[in-house]
Amino acid sequence: MSSDQVVLGIDVGGTKVAVGAVVGAQVTHQEESPTPLSDTKALLDGIEATARRVIERVGAPAAIGVGVPSQIEHVTGLVESSVNIPLTGVPLRDELTRRFDVPVFVDNDANCAALAEAQLVDDAPASVLLMLTLGTGVGGGVIIGGEIFRGAHGLGAELGHFTLDPEGPPCPGNCPGRGCVEAYCSGQALERDATEFARDMADSGLADCLDEDGRVSGRAVVRIARDGDADALRVFERFARMLGVAIGGYVNVFEPEYVVIGGGLSRAADLYFERAVDEARSRALPALWRRVTVSLARGGAGAGVIGAGVLAAQGAARDTARLRAESIEGAE
Repeated sequence: MSSDQVVLGIDVGGTKVAVGAVVGAQVTHQEESPTPLSDTKALLDGIEATARRVIERVGAPAAIGVGVPSQIEHVTGLVESSVNIPLTGVPLRDELTRRFDVPVFVDNDANCAALAEAQLVDDAPASVLLMLTLGTGVGGGVIIGGEIFRGAHGLGAELGHFTLDPEGPPCPGNCPGRGCVEAYCSGQALERDATEFARDMADSGLADCLDEDGRVSGRAVVRIARDGDADALRVFERFARMLGVAIGGYVNVFEPEYVVIGGGLSRAADLYFERAVDEARSRALPALWRRVTVSLARGGAGAGVIGAGVLAAQGAARDTARLRAESIEGAE
């Protein structure tokens, strides 16, 4: 497809649906609406309605890309599992193709965010990039050759569920493992560690942060850590060290040009980022470490829409190339 053709990027989150017209890596005419969570039909109707508002302004897109917080079977566009939104078992690509009558491409939202970051790192898109999204859980995406790496069936690159300690704490997410990255470097893990510390140390600053449910919130940990509370800083020390262990391992496996840290917890990066990078440096193979840049994400809240748009543009370009090749082969 032409580089100046408009595609739509749709980012479906647990609280909002964001849709924008995307040209290259630029978003225009963005619309947002609350995510309907009552049932699947309401969610699909909400996605369509938000997208229609953009289409009314920019015209029919060449293709549509959709990022959702779900496991996607890439070949079929079927949602294998979806924890926070009602899409499990939904043939999402086929359903949206029927509604919009243009090619639709569907992927995990963290994959889309990584694809966006690969467009934003420097003067030229990154060929090999790894992104970790630190939020309630830990997501991730791997870009190889400028495109998303998904594994054999589109379900791979679950970076948050790579095990760091087989005897570690249970994963707080939808994972049977123990001691995985999400068990140490997620918002849920941060709150768990702070709460355990507060209950064990009644005279600590963290104990003063226990809420009526007997838990310490992530916001409270961040707040008192920034005020210099030694116990909260100790919780972040563990968080940072384990994140660094993970980053060092990923560098050794993938040899990326870039490692990017995003997600909601990246807003508290002043409490852990430098320590995590130091730990990763001490564990990665030196020849690989010299060639990698570790940074915070640049796309911000718009990364999901950008990445979904790039997903659509790449998918449409592949389809065009395939049809052209088939036409040439048929003519011969």
